[in-house]
Amino acid sequence: MITIPDNIDSKYRFVILSALRARQIQGGSVPLLKEPRHKATQVAQKEILQGLVKFRIPDRNGNQQEAAAEQEE
Repeated sequence: MITIPDNIDSKYRFVILSALRARQIQGGSVPLLKEPRHKATQVAQKEILQGLVKFRIPDRNGNQQEAAAEQEE
């Protein structure tokens, strides 16, 4: 079972972020982890869990807030 990081507000957002990152990897982006035997979706999940992927979550007004672990401190 995967434990979702604190900077992600729900399991649904984790799934969406993982899917978007997996699409990038399948499209030719270089994976941030060297795990050649894993599928793109598994690599994407591990990258997010390790905090290697930066992302922004828009608020209701359309402004974007960076959801990085460093900025929550």
